Amino acid sequence: MADHYELFTLMARIEGMSNQFTKTDWKIVQYIKKNTENFIEMSAQELAKEIGTSDASVIRFAQKVGYSGLNELKYTMQKEMDKNSSSINHSDYSTLLNDNKMLLDSLFHLTNPSDINHARKLMLRSRRIFIIGLNFNQNVAEIIAHKFMILGLTVQALTNYDTLKLYQSLSKESDLFITISLSGNHKQLSTILSDFKKNDSSVLLISNYEKSLCSPYVDLTLLIPKTDFLHSSNTISREILILVLFDMLFHNFLCEDMGVFQNFQKAASYSKLSDQDDTRDKLDRLMDLL
Repeated sequence: MADHYELFTLMARIEGMSNQFTKTDWKIVQYIKKNTENFIEMSAQELAKEIGTSDASVIRFAQKVGYSGLNELKYTMQKEMDKNSSSINHSDYSTLLNDNKMLLDSLFHLTNPSDINHARKLMLRSRRIFIIGLNFNQNVAEIIAHKFMILGLTVQALTNYDTLKLYQSLSKESDLFITISLSGNHKQLSTILSDFKKNDSSVLLISNYEKSLCSPYVDLTLLIPKTDFLHSSNTISREILILVLFDMLFHNFLCEDMGVFQNFQKAASYSKLSDQDDTRDKLDRLMDLL
């Protein structure tokens, strides 16, 4: 287990899982940040007394962040401290690669399959689906809207507040607004989502935070790992995580809904048709591969 996790910065991994932490977990995290060497040297009982919690809580925390127990967590922490004390060059691409791997690993652990299934059902029961992506999220909203139109769904990207305001009074019960807001704390956006709920529309939020200004007005929140404490924080394209999350949802559609899958086969030139289903001649099939 430790060999796998030594690839990643431990605190970055912990920060990426922060959406799952309790108040007690956060007390332990803060202690680790301020007293790393003491944390490594002390027993579970000593740590519990020092932090103001129980030894069982300390052990559960170690297991929650992916280790078999406290000793394995402390062993990995010591290895990272030893590594950091030597001269490590963080300017090469390996750090960026490892940070991306850690984020994807965190995303898959963070995402509950039942939530993905719930999101698919929300989309299927909606006559109109809107992907809200403002400011830096405009491009990713348009990519997602185009991708899901291939499944035969009625999807449109909304990328500015002027357009959103039109739907404050025009939204209907059969509408779904999938909102990308990693902070979830834009007051104007939360007001608009509130009006959508008054009109009985459904709202799905993509965010770094489970609780925010927007969260009271949503039917479902899908969480994205935070990148703040990564060495590559300024380099990481957060759009990658959003697109991978929607790839998970797209995969759920193809696996769980035969009608949608058939629409996909007809509409997407890159879909994998069986020889029995594919009635094109060999030249047409070859052209699709070029």
